[in-house]
Amino acid sequence: MNLRPFELAVIIFFAILGLMAIFLLSSFSGGQPSGNDGQPIIGQVSIWGTLPSDGINITIRKIAEQNDQYRNVSYRYIDPANFDNELINALADRVGPDLILFSHEKLVDMRSRIQPFSYDSFPIRDIRNIYIDGAEIFALDNGFYGYPVAVNPLVMYWNKDILANEGYLKPPATWEELVNSVFADLIVRSDDRSIQRSVVAMGEYNNVRNAFGVISALMIQGGSAGVVSLPDNRYQVRLQSAKSGDGNPLSAAADFYTRFSRPDNTLYSWNRSFGEDRSRFLAGDLAFYFGYASEGRELERSNPNLNFDIAEIPQGASATVRRTYGDYYALSLMRSSKNRTGAVAVMTELGSLTNTAEIARNSNMVPALRNAVSAGNNDTYGRVAYQAAPVAFGWLNPNRLATDQILVTMTEDINSNRRGLNSAVSDVISRLIREY
Repeated sequence: MNLRPFELAVIIFFAILGLMAIFLLSSFSGGQPSGNDGQPIIGQVSIWGTLPSDGINITIRKIAEQNDQYRNVSYRYIDPANFDNELINALADRVGPDLILFSHEKLVDMRSRIQPFSYDSFPIRDIRNIYIDGAEIFALDNGFYGYPVAVNPLVMYWNKDILANEGYLKPPATWEELVNSVFADLIVRSDDRSIQRSVVAMGEYNNVRNAFGVISALMIQGGSAGVVSLPDNRYQVRLQSAKSGDGNPLSAAADFYTRFSRPDNTLYSWNRSFGEDRSRFLAGDLAFYFGYASEGRELERSNPNLNFDIAEIPQGASATVRRTYGDYYALSLMRSSKNRTGAVAVMTELGSLTNTAEIARNSNMVPALRNAVSAGNNDTYGRVAYQAAPVAFGWLNPNRLATDQILVTMTEDINSNRRGLNSAVSDVISRLIREY
């Protein structure tokens, strides 16, 4: 029988996943009992996560319909803002979960509590074959810290009416096109330069919903080497270093980002007196909103009358590769789990092609598996999200709350001229290093 390349790839994928499951289950068996068919008994497995529960529980219920053992698997959603405290308190009381489903933005924080898989059991080669490139952020120096499930790429939402009224039928594909051509036609200011209609919400931090993602995307597009995991839980901060050896990615990102909030700049489009950018976009007073792919349905529900669409975020005109920021989610095994065999079995099942794709789809995100992304998506927002996912990357920040405050200080220092650009960026690097 002749198999097409895609069919062969799917067979190979499941074979690799099955072998890994057998190895991992044997590694974590701990003498736990098996059923009559030789498979380990799942038992009670508790999962806590920061993805909404509906999408996960639908998948778990479907699995349980085929295998009664999964009726003992539970998922609990916890607001990301409260996740750390609730988990720490639960671990102190020895009632913590067996697995967590969380963003890579919490990986450095959670690392000491997670049981990684060694590269003997899950080789880097297999990781690269199975997952899209950005998912490798969970592959640290001493092991693989989770099964990547989904990615939420940063995209650009655009107001079709605003652009059409000015003669534009599609959004700008490059930053140069945005600032040199489109911007002047879309910005509306009064004689005293007060802004009546904004083009992009950039420059400030506290009233830009996804400021962290936008600055990160600009930095990644600039070729930033990010943060490198070193032995003994150490990290090397290389945000200001370009992979190619040329340029200062963080400085370039900070400079471009803050231009839009400087009244003396031709790109002045945003200031701290405005409410949150997403609200302004929904009100029709902002031409472009940089949000995550999962927000499309929410925007649609919030204002059904808003005529908007989705696109990839602009790239540099001279860029040879496309890049955006992506928020990656993975399922990880807790060191404190009292049922490692059952937990690993659940990880393997939820990490399969079918279940990962369903979880991602139900969460309005993109599966982290290469085969699932290759299959594509024809959903209104999904098609663009699937195109953005393979070029979405993140970086290992030490703690989002601390990092947000550091970037708030940077933008305010630059905007108020308290520090020059180089000094403000140097301060960011120094403060980040102290946080690791």
